[in-house]
Amino acid sequence: MQPVSAEEFAGMLRTFSDTAFRLETQPAYSTSTAEQEALALFLAGAPLPPDEFPVWQTWLDDMKELTSQGKKISRVRIVDVPPTGYQRWAMWTTRWHLEAGEDIRYLPRATARTLGVPAGDWWLFDDTSLVLMTFTSDGQPDSKTLVTDPAVIRKHHTWRALATRHATTAETIAV
Repeated sequence: MQPVSAEEFAGMLRTFSDTAFRLETQPAYSTSTAEQEALALFLAGAPLPPDEFPVWQTWLDDMKELTSQGKKISRVRIVDVPPTGYQRWAMWTTRWHLEAGEDIRYLPRATARTLGVPAGDWWLFDDTSLVLMTFTSDGQPDSKTLVTDPAVIRKHHTWRALATRHATTAETIAV
């Protein structure tokens, strides 16, 4: 296991060969000022689309480029029932991510627990590189760690399969 810098992680997102999968388990994230602003507007009843937020639009443009190359990018978001304000906003944003080519699904937290999917965020790139992510209690990114141990990666393959098989679209989650 080795620490992964923000620059190294960004490189991994740009250069994976075939598949990238993300499991999101936090009730809220606080990753950028733009995201915080977008969330606040959504919660105030005045949501703005991604083209109003360059950081978000850049992400979507990057995803569209990667998926146009035949790469698959998918996520399962573990959500509370009822969803937190952040999770409701994430569900609202899903349509733009789908249009960019990402496959995003939702799994209620209680179901994830029952299935044995552990809490904790991670990315799995090309089924060979795992990046474990930690966050502070207020949703700020804390650390990223690269894992290449095949036994650990096999466990994450199992959890990805379970989460993906039982996850559904945003519209089916009780709000």
